[in-house]
Parts: sequence; structure tokens; C-alpha cells
Amino acid sequence: MELSLPNIRDQQLAVFKKSTELGINQLRDNLEAPQFPPQAEVNEGDYSRNHLLRENEGFEPPHHDIIGAYFRHFQAHFPAYDSDKKLAQLLGVSSDRRIREYKQGKYKIPYGIWRKFLVITGRAPQEIIAVKGFLG
Repeated sequence: MELSLPNIRDQQLAVFKKSTELGINQLRDNLEAPQFPPQAEVNEGDYSRNHLLRENEGFEPPHHDIIGAYFRHFQAHFPAYDSDKKLAQLLGVSSDRRIREYKQGKYKIPYGIWRKFLVITGRAPQEIIAVKGFLG
């Protein structure tokens, strides 16, 4: 018996295309995400809005009051993430202690973790990067 398999390059391209189709479907689903009232714990007008910018647009880490308010607001609406441990897992953070340290202002939250949270909460769009060519 002889099995004819596509070469590695064709296999990689097929996987890339399938993954891209799944991503497109997720983006469409994202447009239908439920809407919730904004957080009311802090007056966001009292703080810089630069935490909403991309890195190359002048991003500055948010004040810990904003982090805490946003995190608690999210957790109140999504019981599956109602603990700092569960939120840490969602964001790919090493521990619930680190989440608490971000909320307390002990450490500045890294751009990538914050941006992921902004995307998850619909406060920022997902970045789509253009493929210039298949060079593999």
C-alpha cells in the first residue's frame, strides 16, 4: 500500500488557510458579542487615555486605578473569571499575585497583556497583520 501525501510546504499552506478561516469566523462572531454598561468605579476622565493607544501611537501603561476598575468590571460580568487566578490564566499571566500587583500599582502591566485585555473587552480592535508572502 502506498500513501500519497502532499509535501510539507503544501501541508503548511493548508494549515495556514484553515487557521485563517477560523480567525475570520471568530472576528465575525466578535461583532455579535454582548454589550454591557461601562464601568462606573472610577471617573476615566481623571486619567490619561494613552493606555488605549497602540505601542507605536504613544501607549502608556494605565494607572492602577484603571486596571483595578476594568478588571473588577470584567469579572463582575463574567463569573468564569471571577477570581484573579482565573483572570491570570485568561491573560497568560504567571500568577494571581501578579494580577493583584498590577491592580495595586506595584508593577506596570506590560503592553501585550494589557492589549489582550482591551481586545477581550472590546475596548480595542484586534490587530490584523498583512502576510507579504509565503517564504517557507
